[in-house]
Amino acid sequence: AQIVIARGFSTSYERYSSAASGGTLSAVTRFNNGGIALGVNTVGYQLPNDVFPANRGSMLLPGASLATSLEASIGMAQIIKGHRVGAAVKYVEDNSANMRVSHAALDLGVARDFLRFYTLGVAVQNIGPSTNVPCSDAPQSVTRCIVPPSGGPSENIELFTPAHLPLRTTVGVGTSRPIGELDLLATAEVSMIRTDFVAPSGGVELGYSWLDGYSVAIRGGARRPFSGETPFTGGAGLNIDRLSIDYAIEALHATEFFPSGVSHVSTRIAHRIGLRIR
Repeated sequence: AQIVIARGFSTSYERYSSAASGGTLSAVTRFNNGGIALGVNTVGYQLPNDVFPANRGSMLLPGASLATSLEASIGMAQIIKGHRVGAAVKYVEDNSANMRVSHAALDLGVARDFLRFYTLGVAVQNIGPSTNVPCSDAPQSVTRCIVPPSGGPSENIELFTPAHLPLRTTVGVGTSRPIGELDLLATAEVSMIRTDFVAPSGGVELGYSWLDGYSVAIRGGARRPFSGETPFTGGAGLNIDRLSIDYAIEALHATEFFPSGVSHVSTRIAHRIGLRIR
């Protein structure tokens, strides 16, 4: 939905650990009564042979095989009766040494300003069907194999495991207002990932402007951590006319796999650098 008000070209790079890193490219332009955007996100990492799919814990350590994840999307947003309404169609793909899974998916969002200083938004991401992976190809870490409905001779039935998209539904509110010489921006949201994990989160930014288009900001965030994450994040930003430079930092928990189970090992610090030209 925010494609309506976002403009320009942006790129970012994040180093998750010595074995994992990724980057994004996106561009937004005006279109009709809103905007249209293109985006690409890719991550390269390593995995043990018996682990798939990756999460933010399993992707951090050196592994036996190289793996990549890719997302390419096109989105559009319009103002409809005072609401910013947006949709994005995307192609997502995970590749490892012995597995390749791809999907088409849909994101939907709507946002509206109210009471002068506030914005309310609702988004549903990763809408799409699961992909059936034959059990002969599936690593041990994926969902256990199931038998499909019988449609012929039993010898033609192959066990499979479904590879599900991480459906995410989010409701959030944000506010922006001056506090003396500072600009305050605060956000709060609650997300449900699939149907089994509820993740509240929030963040605060304090900014200072000395000329029109020139400002600095510091940020802090807190979240209920998902697999491989830790609760707190931070960052800083600098605006110089039409150029924005941003830095973000987060701590991630690496997950090491053993035959008898898994255990969390040392924390990895992830750094992200972003550039945006308006």
